Amino acid sequence: MQLFKTWVQIILIPNFGGMFIKHVDLKILVRFIPIFLLTIGMTSLWSCNYDKLDDLSSNPTHVVVIGFDGLSPDGLQQANTPTFDKIMVEGASTMHARSVLPTSSSTNWASMIMGAGPEQHGITSNSWERDNFVLPAVTQSEPFLFPSIFHLIREQKSSGEIGAIYHWGGFGRLFEKSDVDFDENPVTEEETAVNASSYIKVKNPLFTFIHFDHIDHAGHEYGHGTKEYYASVEKADSLLAEVMKAIAESDMAENTMVIISSDHGGTGKGHGGESLDEMEIPFIVWGKGIRKNYQIKYPVYQYDNVATVAYALQIETPRAWIGKPVIEVFEGEKVIDKYPILVQLKQPELGMPAKGYASEGGLYNDSAELILKNLNHKGEIKYTLNGAMPKSNSETFTSSVLLKENTVVKSAVFVDGKLSSPVNEAYFRIKPVALVKPIDYEVFHLDNLSFIPSIGNRKPDAKGNTFEFSSVEVRSHIKPNTLFKFTSNLKIEEEDNYEFAIRSDDGSKLFIDGALVVDNDGDHGVRTKNGSIDLEKGNHIIEVLWFNGGGDGWLDVYVNSDKMPNQVLSTNLLRKN
Repeated sequence: MQLFKTWVQIILIPNFGGMFIKHVDLKILVRFIPIFLLTIGMTSLWSCNYDKLDDLSSNPTHVVVIGFDGLSPDGLQQANTPTFDKIMVEGASTMHARSVLPTSSSTNWASMIMGAGPEQHGITSNSWERDNFVLPAVTQSEPFLFPSIFHLIREQKSSGEIGAIYHWGGFGRLFEKSDVDFDENPVTEEETAVNASSYIKVKNPLFTFIHFDHIDHAGHEYGHGTKEYYASVEKADSLLAEVMKAIAESDMAENTMVIISSDHGGTGKGHGGESLDEMEIPFIVWGKGIRKNYQIKYPVYQYDNVATVAYALQIETPRAWIGKPVIEVFEGEKVIDKYPILVQLKQPELGMPAKGYASEGGLYNDSAELILKNLNHKGEIKYTLNGAMPKSNSETFTSSVLLKENTVVKSAVFVDGKLSSPVNEAYFRIKPVALVKPIDYEVFHLDNLSFIPSIGNRKPDAKGNTFEFSSVEVRSHIKPNTLFKFTSNLKIEEEDNYEFAIRSDDGSKLFIDGALVVDNDGDHGVRTKNGSIDLEKGNHIIEVLWFNGGGDGWLDVYVNSDKMPNQVLSTNLLRKN
């Protein structure tokens, strides 16, 4: 008995702040043993986590984030990129990280450095400015600005050197200038690489953010997936090699983590929409404490980028951040989750696939031939002709189908009865050969457009007619700062509530009988806005206004109702004024 009392006094009691108890009644002690043991267990558990946080021997002490504007997974897969390839072999990567919506630059660069989405930081478009915005940030590090990784590092590691070198000047308005020691906006991508490399070798910064913009320029000028676009990716590879060489030659070489990513992909000559081509981005991590030749298994989002930086540098993040560190890239970390990235098969391809933002299908005279191709080595194509989602019991595509009327085709690849690819939507519009173009349009060349202006009685610079509300049919007139006005009669055969959608880059509006139905105005990439209206049987005046502020521009219009599947607003619903 006495021996037991002594053991308690010497061993247990010091675990409670060193207090000393000379006498312990055994009956009382027995009653409290479970509590003692539970407390000791919890203390031990807490201590393990604490020790792990304090054990920085395997953690990097320097982080470099390199962002390539407009770099898509397709670019890395198709271009010759020995530097990127080497880094992926020596590190961890995924080609299926996702950007946030909209897939515009300001929104995504903000999300990357702020560990949150536009719902939190409020930067919802490229037109955002500190003195011009719609959605306020949920919290602020300084007036009108959500806290970024730059601010958190400065707060918590005040002596650390922090640098930002960015090729696109717009990036400079997204972070707290007072929190950065080195802030530079070079004119060219070459100058960006040289200056960033020099800064790394001279200053050995705690955190460096480097931004390159030239790939995005190539995408807008020549189109994503073109030889010029791939050439710009290959140039990025050489610039990356220059930065990596600087890291290797610096005093921080052995203790650096590098993250390489992008803000968005693209399709055609634009971005801003919701397609996988626009949303999927590469995410590559390399350096101290990072797994080698590792394929990331779980979803990664834009805002997880700097959450991973914070984790590596032991930076506490605010509750307003929603980003989570990609801990599976770190050696010794394990992630147990039954919901990995869903890597899907390629969707069916039409015999004549659409290019850029154009909807699959197209406008045809009298009839069209539906041809679907399975680009995968397994599975079968299931399809529908009424706008319904394909299912395992839908028609199996075996040979071409002749379409003689407007048809909404949906198709997908099924494996063992399970949907295994994205669904391909195709809108086939069939018109008589002799049909007169039912839409009148007017063109106005203006200045400094960021919203649709009032044109009053201004005389148009050009006029014409089209079959559909589409930028494709007025391509020859599209220039920077150009406004288009389209007008026609909408034929409604049955009274109902009709939903209209405009997909445009830049702003657009749709009116019916003078009433605004869809407002998609503003300076933005390709984005879709919807609106609905009750319409009686008969003819209704429909008007669409659309402007292109710069770049390539895009416009198309859709309609649906309870009795009509979503489809391109086509000639069979229109008649000339």
